[in-house]
Amino acid sequence: MNPKDQAHQMRRIANDDTFKDMMRDIKELQTAVFLDSSATMEQIEQAHHVIKGVGKIEAYIQSILDEEAIYDKKQ
Repeated sequence: MNPKDQAHQMRRIANDDTFKDMMRDIKELQTAVFLDSSATMEQIEQAHHVIKGVGKIEAYIQSILDEEAIYDKKQ
């Protein structure tokens, strides 16, 4: 798939309100674990991994959009 098509698909996903709400909700739920004084170390560790995973998804989407910008400059 060429960078333009891939970026178009990623932009469509990233701009989708349901996707944005889901990502926000996941972050909020996991952040709440850090603030919960009764959370176990295992729960805190799992929340940390989930937040890191969400960050990786966001970074991947951004990398596709960055690749499109580089592709555009070369054209």
